[in-house]
Amino acid sequence: MAAWNASPARLREDANAEEDAALGAYRDRLVVELAQNAADAAAGAGVPGRLLLRLEDDPAGGPGRLLAANTGAPLTAAGVEGLATLRASAKRDEAGSVGRFGVGFAAVLAVTDDPSVRSSTGAVRFSRNGSAELIRTRGSVGAVAELTARDGHAPVLRLPFPAPGAAAVPTGYDTVVELPLRDAAARAFVADQLAALPAGAADVLLLALPGLAEVVVEVPGGPRARVGEVGERWRVLHRRGRLDPADVAGRGVEDRRRLGWSLTWALPRTPQVASPGVVCAPTPTDEDLPWPALLVATFPLGPDRRRIAPGRASEVLLDAAAAAYGDLLAEVAAEGGDALALVPYGAAVGRVDAELRRRVLDRVRDVPLLVCVETVDGLPLPVRPGSAVALTGPGADDPALLAALAPVLAGLVPAPRRDDRLLTELGVTRMGLAEVLDVLPGGDGPTARALFAALAPLAAADPVAREAMSGLAVPLLDGRRVHGVRDLVLLDAGRAADALGDGRARVFAPFGLRVVDPEVALGAARDLLVRLGAREGGAWAVLTDPAVRAAVVASPDAEDPEEVADAVLSLVAGVVLPDGPSGAVDRAAVDRVRRTLPWLSDLALPDEDGELTPAGALVLPGTLAERALDPAEVGRVDPNLLREWGSGVLEAVGVLSGPALADLPEVDLTDVEAARDLGLADFGEYVEDVWGDVLDDPLEGTAAAAAGAVRDLDLVVAQWPQLLASLAADPAGVRALTEPWVLGPHRRTGHTAWWLRHHGPAPSVTRDPAGTAPGWLPAAPGWTAQLPAPVRRVLGVLPDLTGAGAGDLEGLLDLSARRAPDAADLLVLWSVLGRLAGQAGPLAPERLAALDTRGEPVVADAADVVVADDPAWAQRTDLGPRLLVPGAARVADLLDLDLASDRADGHLEHPAGRERAVPAAAFALVPGLAPSWTHVGALTCDGAAVGFWVVDGHVVATSPAAAARGLAHAAGAWWARGPLARLLEDPAAAAAVLAGELPGLGRDPSPPVGSPGAALRAP
Repeated sequence: MAAWNASPARLREDANAEEDAALGAYRDRLVVELAQNAADAAAGAGVPGRLLLRLEDDPAGGPGRLLAANTGAPLTAAGVEGLATLRASAKRDEAGSVGRFGVGFAAVLAVTDDPSVRSSTGAVRFSRNGSAELIRTRGSVGAVAELTARDGHAPVLRLPFPAPGAAAVPTGYDTVVELPLRDAAARAFVADQLAALPAGAADVLLLALPGLAEVVVEVPGGPRARVGEVGERWRVLHRRGRLDPADVAGRGVEDRRRLGWSLTWALPRTPQVASPGVVCAPTPTDEDLPWPALLVATFPLGPDRRRIAPGRASEVLLDAAAAAYGDLLAEVAAEGGDALALVPYGAAVGRVDAELRRRVLDRVRDVPLLVCVETVDGLPLPVRPGSAVALTGPGADDPALLAALAPVLAGLVPAPRRDDRLLTELGVTRMGLAEVLDVLPGGDGPTARALFAALAPLAAADPVAREAMSGLAVPLLDGRRVHGVRDLVLLDAGRAADALGDGRARVFAPFGLRVVDPEVALGAARDLLVRLGAREGGAWAVLTDPAVRAAVVASPDAEDPEEVADAVLSLVAGVVLPDGPSGAVDRAAVDRVRRTLPWLSDLALPDEDGELTPAGALVLPGTLAERALDPAEVGRVDPNLLREWGSGVLEAVGVLSGPALADLPEVDLTDVEAARDLGLADFGEYVEDVWGDVLDDPLEGTAAAAAGAVRDLDLVVAQWPQLLASLAADPAGVRALTEPWVLGPHRRTGHTAWWLRHHGPAPSVTRDPAGTAPGWLPAAPGWTAQLPAPVRRVLGVLPDLTGAGAGDLEGLLDLSARRAPDAADLLVLWSVLGRLAGQAGPLAPERLAALDTRGEPVVADAADVVVADDPAWAQRTDLGPRLLVPGAARVADLLDLDLASDRADGHLEHPAGRERAVPAAAFALVPGLAPSWTHVGALTCDGAAVGFWVVDGHVVATSPAAAARGLAHAAGAWWARGPLARLLEDPAAAAAVLAGELPGLGRDPSPPVGSPGAALRAP
């Protein structure tokens, strides 16, 4: 009062300062400040702090009052002095005290004008009205005037008064603060703050004020709420330290004395508990921190206690907070929690948030905050980001895939897509599925199977993921591990696994055989491998692998040929003995292996003398092969080998019991050496005879699609009838004998049929005694009668001449040149020759049967023979012996002969003639007929007399009969020359001619089928 009386400005200053605190910085901190005082009192007494907040009704209907009772040190004279002064706290020298500014109690003025405090040491009250009355009665003129200027609004917390009527201290507590509420608004404000305490606000107080252990809330009509044991709901981490004096340089005098600092991170243990989203220093500030954890730290604050003061001390605490937060994340990760979700990342909401985010990101790069997918004895395995690997792209969110990858990919951590950028920021190695699978060291069989099973659904659903799996590491049966699935072999259960057991798979490993470990290829894992290109199958799938062929070819020079033979024969047994060694041989399987894998005949096996010999050069004792083949070229198989494996297995690898058949899907006609290795005798001669003209055309290629062949025919020295009968009884043998080989559009005689015709047991062309073939053909051997007709035809047995094929032409021409047939047979032979000229290879006979100048058969040197181009040139008897054939140009090329037009100029001479019209009836017979022809008295071609000629489509002829031939030739209706001659000679006979020739009236006016030679009778 003396100060105010002496200086009314001091009164004004105190009133404004109190008002600023009550209505500004401390306007909403009533409960916080009460709790802070309670915590400091408990700390001063060394007892657990307990705070009771009780809202009571007023019996007289007023707004009621708030009681705040606490345990701890009682009120002292120094404490009263601290309450009654501004910014002169009595706690400045108390270590660990929270209230150190001397302003906080002003928060009560937000709800009351008459607060009082009672303790075991006494009671004190403050009163706005009491202070105003004292100024009026004891104040100076200036002080009263100032009070009047302020509308009677005096400071409350400057003048303490005795409080004999203050509320009693509740049982169990040491001090009580009584706040008579100013009005209904004040009561509502208090009710809202009390309601927030059980909902989480009390937890923040307990965490921010370590001296406070319990908060109890009582409101009228509501249950009593107690909040304590904060450690059950929050994971708490404490840190303490001291500042360097240099860190607080520039701070206030009292702040420079406070060098100790502390901080606490608290993380909710359940989603139902939330952080307040602000920094507490130690009570809540206005510094936003929207993190999942609460930070409580003794940051230096500004005068309003709302903001953290910038400076070195704050930097030190931010560094310490970042380091402690990293430790907190490590604790979470060590227990298997999702620490990554607790890392703050993204845009900050303020300066403190930004500074702390930056520090935390720098710190946690070296903190084991990530939890590996793999566990150790069921416990989580934390890893630092720099040592972690995260899958990106397809499969990154697949728990089953991650679990399968974990045992073989160290440091694998889950990588939710929401964390992609954060993981990259932290330095986690990001790898796509292809990269991961490419670097995997692999695992044992069960580990690999689990991985493959996890990959299977992804491969089925996502083509991109399937492509990424192309480098998958796969364990093999021989103990190796390879990257890449395509063309790996998946064994079926049973015989296949037995066939490669006992280490046999190792025999083929040097040659590239890659058989998947059967322990891996089960269930979904097998489905994946098939989808990625592995070949399913049993022993057959292995047997057809190129590696087995390579091992067979190398078997004669192998370090242990017997080991190779055992492995190959075991595979073959797995194919041809489906029920095991004691079961019956599958003859169809034997034939399949023998025909489609002819290279197995190169397998080195011992003969009866123990010498290594290719299987294809061995025979089974007592068989047709032993009787028919040259004993100097083949030997008997080792009897011990025969007893061990049986005849079926040995036959399948090429040991001979009869004719050796081979299915050859493709044969390079230019690779004579390869064909020789396949046992195709005289292959070079065959290609030259049959395919020489085709191979001259590079557009056709050189690989013929062959139906099949019989091997080693040149080794047959006896038993031909029996051998051919054996082939005829086998559908594959019939196919090898009868089906042509194909190259592009060309179909030519196969090798087996060609060889038999040129080197076989019978003449190349013979006649079937039961047929109608002409007698100038030799009769077929009697034993051929027992063979099927298709096989007899391959051997050149003809039932009739018109049924001859391309393979018969060479023989027919040779036989006809030995003894000229009659003209009728020659014309039939030429008809066949014209029909087959495009199907046969080039022929170059030295002598040919032809027609001489009189139209009589004659045998002449081929160089003297010409081929008539057409019926007009067939009139030229002066050019030499002639062949009268359809398809003259093709036949001339086939036989390397001249056309008639090649030997003459075709110069015509004739006197002036008279043009004659073609009768109208002739057009009904041949619609495309020329309308007229020229009748001349004589006609020569190069001086030789001819009956007609066609010049630019117009016919010149010496007679109506000759004109008829010319008109028919020009119209392409050679068959109509006879009826046309009758019409030209006697137009009046039109009705009779047409009646016999037009469709529906007589014969069909089309060329006689199968007898073009008859249409080329000599003129």
